[in-house]
Amino acid sequence: MLESIALWLDQVASSVFWWCAATVVLIDVLAVGAVLATRSRALVDRWTGRVLAANLLLAGAGLGVPAVAYSARLVVNAVSPVFASAAVGPAPKAEPVRVVEPSPFSAVQR
Repeated sequence: MLESIALWLDQVASSVFWWCAATVVLIDVLAVGAVLATRSRALVDRWTGRVLAANLLLAGAGLGVPAVAYSARLVVNAVSPVFASAAVGPAPKAEPVRVVEPSPFSAVQR
């Protein structure tokens, strides 16, 4: 079960990173396209702060979520051997081996 959690964390981290990266590129391309289409300095002044805030938010999420997921995966991988051995249970105690030597009086005479 813990292996599936580690795999899920990898998938979430990867998909969040790529979605954030694609969204940053999309926002920046749209902003550049709007500026080139209108040639308006007022548009740049009005939207620069918002575009910058969106870029910073997406960069934080795109880098922060994978970092947290990687840390959580390290914890899961470190803890999984402990849970695996606890699930099996303690090893049964071995009984001492007894060596029985034949008695000279128990031998059958022919």
